[in-house]
Amino acid sequence: MNLTPLFHPLEKATFLDPVSDPIAGKLRSALEGTQIDGLLRGTFIGHPMHPIMAYSSVGLWTSAVFLDVTGGDSAAARRLIGAGLVTAPTALVTGWATWSTLSAEQRRVGLIHASTNAVALALFTASYRRRAKTADASPPDTTSKALALAGFAVAGLGGALGGHLGYNMGAGVAARALPAGV
Repeated sequence: MNLTPLFHPLEKATFLDPVSDPIAGKLRSALEGTQIDGLLRGTFIGHPMHPIMAYSSVGLWTSAVFLDVTGGDSAAARRLIGAGLVTAPTALVTGWATWSTLSAEQRRVGLIHASTNAVALALFTASYRRRAKTADASPPDTTSKALALAGFAVAGLGGALGGHLGYNMGAGVAARALPAGV
């Protein structure tokens, strides 16, 4: 199933511009020309840092949901969710730094991408908090598992939007990128 047509209307969501434009301007004025800008955006390695940082949290959360679904170690699942929560800020700061350099259409989709990921983060946080109230040996309750599964689904939507940004809209893609087969 090709999701691209579903995401095209988001590119034209001009109602987001009054929020997007001032935030991007403030971020750019604070970061432009600083060493931290290059660090956050990955210029020192030649490609964006955000996907690398995002994979950390998503991978940890995916592993936790796998343990939940398969009846695996509940203490390990809780630790994995907690580790994902600890790594999430790196994805946030690198994402916002990159987002501030994008075109208006890309920023619109980026705001929705960030919003879905904020919801996923909140769901995983709620799951972690519920799990933290029980003993290590106790399996998580159904609500804890449902919150994590919902977080996983919403993070998947956020990832699809992020993929649309990079692969379909060229966000963060260098102008010097080589065509396929070269």
